[in-house]
Amino acid sequence: MHDKNGRPTTYSIEIATEICDTVSSSTKGIKRLCLENDHWPCPDTIFRWLKSNKDFSDQYARAKRLQIEALVDEILEIADDSNNDYMADVKGKMIIDHEHIQRAKLRIDTRKWLASKLVPKIYGNRIQTDLTVDDSDLKRARELVQKYMAEKNVP
Repeated sequence: MHDKNGRPTTYSIEIATEICDTVSSSTKGIKRLCLENDHWPCPDTIFRWLKSNKDFSDQYARAKRLQIEALVDEILEIADDSNNDYMADVKGKMIIDHEHIQRAKLRIDTRKWLASKLVPKIYGNRIQTDLTVDDSDLKRARELVQKYMAEKNVP
């Protein structure tokens, strides 16, 4: 079944597989990909399929995890590309293009944030907690346990 724009609205394994294959190898979002692929359903339909079809939801989740790898690869490309870091001023003197550098930083930070949220086990911030307990803490804990056991008549 199609809507008035000719986009499909009925779930099919073929289009679902194509969507997931494309998402997994692209750094573009689903809205842009839908615009570029007229034969795909609209994003709202895809989101509806994600809610109603567990197999598609699982396949799409795997595709999004793979997409993060493409985004991480882009981080290296963006960081290594210095082509537009300098520009000529009105006198022809080369000056630093701070706006371009800030845009590159934003692009990198956005990809890092997405990676840390979508694949936290690999790209998330690791939090290390060091706990120090001194003898007085241990003594107080033992006293509380002994008091509890005495109240409950635990041998």
